[in-house]
Amino acid sequence: MPFDPSSPAIFGQILSRRSLLRGTAALGGLALAASLSVPLSAAAADDAVASFTQLSEFLTGYTLDPVLGARFLKALKKRDAELDASLDALTQLIKQSGVANMDGFLALTGTDPALTKTATKIVSAWYLGVVGEPEDAELITYAESLMYRPTKGLLTVPSYGPGPNAWGPKPGSKI
Repeated sequence: MPFDPSSPAIFGQILSRRSLLRGTAALGGLALAASLSVPLSAAAADDAVASFTQLSEFLTGYTLDPVLGARFLKALKKRDAELDASLDALTQLIKQSGVANMDGFLALTGTDPALTKTATKIVSAWYLGVVGEPEDAELITYAESLMYRPTKGLLTVPSYGPGPNAWGPKPGSKI
């Protein structure tokens, strides 16, 4: 086939308008499908975060930041593959029992110890701002951890140590 400068060619093959139109339509369809699937998964993630944050607000008694809630949820899930099931069971127990707050939850008798442990993990994470044990601890927040809320407005959140000898002697020095 001789080369015709008036016809479009890609890599030595002739590209017809029909082929170009089909390719464009296919790419457009793929882009549309991809754009529809992302909001659905994002909406599901938003629902999980909203549910977790609402449960956390019940357990702690505070209004909480959903952005931090998303970070806490992600860190907790990383360490507990069964967390979703535990959160669902804990939420169901709270709804069925009709307790009004954490004190009411703690007063329940016959509660599965695993659910109490899950509640404790959640409360501990929000109060300390850390998820996990010391060997794999993940800092989520420092200044916004709940341990500082009772004195908010009275004391500033500490941002550094009180002095050179506050943590003990320097390594290698004699006391």
